Amino acid sequence: MRELTMDRIACLSKDLNEFFNEKADEISIAVGFIKRKRKLNGSSFIKAMVFGNIGVDDCSIETMCQLLNEDSIEITKQGLDFRFSEEAVEFMKKMYNEALCLFKKSLQIDCKILQQFGSVKLLDSSYTSLPSSMEDMYKGYGSSYRDCENNTKSGIKLQLVFDYLNQALDKLNFMEGIRSDQGYRDYLNGLSANDLLIFDLGYFVPSSFKQIDEAGAYFVSRYKSDTNIYDIETNQKIELLEYLEGQLSSEKEVLLGKEVKIKVRIICQKLTEEQSMARRRKANKLAKSHGYTSSQKNQKLLDWSIFITNVPESKINAEQILTVYRVRWQIELLFKLYKSHINLDKLKGKTNPFRVLCELYAKLCAILVFHGMIGCVKLKKNTELSLTKAFIELKRRVRELFLILNNIVNNLKIFLKKLTIIWSKFSLKDRYRKTRVSTLSSLHSLT
Repeated sequence: MRELTMDRIACLSKDLNEFFNEKADEISIAVGFIKRKRKLNGSSFIKAMVFGNIGVDDCSIETMCQLLNEDSIEITKQGLDFRFSEEAVEFMKKMYNEALCLFKKSLQIDCKILQQFGSVKLLDSSYTSLPSSMEDMYKGYGSSYRDCENNTKSGIKLQLVFDYLNQALDKLNFMEGIRSDQGYRDYLNGLSANDLLIFDLGYFVPSSFKQIDEAGAYFVSRYKSDTNIYDIETNQKIELLEYLEGQLSSEKEVLLGKEVKIKVRIICQKLTEEQSMARRRKANKLAKSHGYTSSQKNQKLLDWSIFITNVPESKINAEQILTVYRVRWQIELLFKLYKSHINLDKLKGKTNPFRVLCELYAKLCAILVFHGMIGCVKLKKNTELSLTKAFIELKRRVRELFLILNNIVNNLKIFLKKLTIIWSKFSLKDRYRKTRVSTLSSLHSLT
């Protein structure tokens, strides 16, 4: 295991050096961002952008100028601001695409029930407002979208696919903010047999479920209340509320969808009165904000947690499905990390859309680099890395990493080895919490 970790560190060291130096300079020239030899080249630009945004919560042009100064590059704020151009955006976009391929390292967690699958992919999205001047490029919802405070009509929706089992980013894309999650299908590309995908209602599309099933993969999703289900033998429509009357829990094989009719298990668990009331308050608030009234049928179905899955009972039984679905919460914690510590939902450059997009790509690159680095951590059995603690530790040491990549101090392999050891000792999730059992502990209890 030690040899594997050292091999990964050596490989990552090589990848980081090439990405932030040779590859950056090569791409910056190819796209026309750098047209002649000068001190501010592609490598110095992307390092200032990425590490500036990791190290400082509110990274300004002045912050980037200070970083560049440590690399013996003197440039004014006006001079750097002038460099945010269409070519700069194309450069950062291509670097982001390189990072997507390069930093897909994995760190499989020790969890028997999930290790039945090749991967356990979680999907979620997050909305970010953009300046109104960018409405023609990326249409958004404005302040009507969820809890968005910025009343602009431009925005993007970030789509994240996180492999929880292997602790690796699978996909990180963005699209127009006005597009629905149901319209996002990129996660279906590259599906492998025995993958498990866990969805919330935003991605509930029966035709996608069918595609997953035909690929030999599996899914778990909440049930969308207006979706028809049919008896497998008679093909007769099942009225779910009538079927559930008088029961506290239920599991049944049905056909899902009016057109697709895919075979699934539908698993239903009655909630407590307190849980039902909390759900109704949330549902009524959402309905009111969107100008509609929830139907009587939907109100009654709020008394139930209902899931659909094509995972056979021999792999995961009905009770275990309820616990496995809790894993989806981890992707929401990831977005919370990105927003709290890299300000992914706050982009600068209100009057310069090129700066906004450069910053967005820089932050996405920072996220990908971070996840590539944690793939080198060696963890003891029954321990789990806290990504928040790990990112905060990287934040403390980012200036040192910046200087190393500029060949100013130390050795990159030594830095990475030291950082991963610190992560494995001091950036772990707390095992003994009185308030709540961790997701991983809950999963361990199933086996």
